[in-house]
Amino acid sequence: MKSKALFEEMVEILKSIGYTVRKDNGSFTGGACIVKEQKLIVLNKNYPIEAYLDILASILYDYLDKIYIKPKVREFIESEGKKVSTPIEIIVNK
Repeated sequence: MKSKALFEEMVEILKSIGYTVRKDNGSFTGGACIVKEQKLIVLNKNYPIEAYLDILASILYDYLDKIYIKPKVREFIESEGKKVSTPIEIIVNK
């Protein structure tokens, strides 16, 4: 499966479990957070798609036994997801 198709599949899965995925500029790699009770994944626009795939795989890795994921996507997540550690931060707006 090509990188772009894999990325799109993973984004759709994440949307189906309540995440919003967006790309933005800044001095960060990317990852997941919760903002005002909304699950959000932010990806750095300046990074290559391979970096996005690693970040998304690390987030989806914890869902492998909870939701249906197509075999090709599951295979990628199983091989790449456990290599990357992306903790979830909780951001509280004051």
